[in-house]
Amino acid sequence: MKHIKMYVLGVVLLIGLHQLQAQNKPGNRGQRFQKSEKMNARNNAIEFAKELNLTDEQKAKVKTINEEFRTKAKALKDNDKLTMGEYKTQMAALQKERKEKLEAVLTPEQKQKAKELRQKNKEKKEANSDARIKKMQENLNLSDAQVSKIKEQNTTFNTKAKAIRDNASLTPVEKKQQLLALNKERKDAVKSILTKEQLEKQASFKHKEKAIR
Repeated sequence: MKHIKMYVLGVVLLIGLHQLQAQNKPGNRGQRFQKSEKMNARNNAIEFAKELNLTDEQKAKVKTINEEFRTKAKALKDNDKLTMGEYKTQMAALQKERKEKLEAVLTPEQKQKAKELRQKNKEKKEANSDARIKKMQENLNLSDAQVSKIKEQNTTFNTKAKAIRDNASLTPVEKKQQLLALNKERKDAVKSILTKEQLEKQASFKHKEKAIR
């Protein structure tokens, strides 16, 4: 099981996905957002791992690379003499080193396949987002102008979220905090687009969904 987890973790990095560590209390909205992020990343990683069809030798290399990274990362974390700036710089270097080593494990064909899968995953996320907005439009009777504004907000959110995830100078905790704050910002922005009646209707729908669960 440990071998599988490390293998999946390696593939997560190879395909450019990012998982967040849970630190909020159960039932917290931030935790639900974080869990959703983590679950989506893991599910995509498992799917991509199958598609890439790594050999046993490649899986073993991925496992070794990740074990080495974890050892170095722990030593870095336990080093009380480092300033936060030094820690971030050295951690970013470690992450870059691991990514390069993991990418070197892949064949040219697998690298191309990974690129295609990333694009496929991006298109899938966009399709899911459009479907959610369409459902929202039907349930709340949104105007075309409101739909356009919500789509703009989602585009802005995705751009900012990607920048946070790709920022190697941030620690995992800082990334999580910024993503949670960004998600709240997005929700508040969407709420500002809705009318009072639409907000009440939305709250009613959410209440009914919770009752069904």
